[in-house]
Amino acid sequence: MRVVASIAMAGLVALGASQPRAHQAPMGWDYPYHCCSGADCAQIEAEAVRESPYGFVVTILPGEHPMWPTERRKSLTVYVPYDKATASPDGRWHLCINDAGDLLCFFAPSGDS
Repeated sequence: MRVVASIAMAGLVALGASQPRAHQAPMGWDYPYHCCSGADCAQIEAEAVRESPYGFVVTILPGEHPMWPTERRKSLTVYVPYDKATASPDGRWHLCINDAGDLLCFFAPSGDS
């Protein structure tokens, strides 16, 4: 019985070590807590982002972000002023929004913000 419990505990520890935490990006760095309540932040594709003279314009199609599920019928457009963008620790794009689609945080690869 103790052996089974030990094996089960070791499996849980190993599983927990390999899975990103709720506030963690896929590459393992932590999203700031003011940006994320566990589902608000997600890595996004570079194709979803374009630059304008005033900042970034991000277009999220339904199902491309945890906070913008497939049940939504329309795409979401988020405008991010350059001064609201933060350098991304992993060189990838990340967007944090609330369930209304309002911007919480935005991470851009270095050189793009």
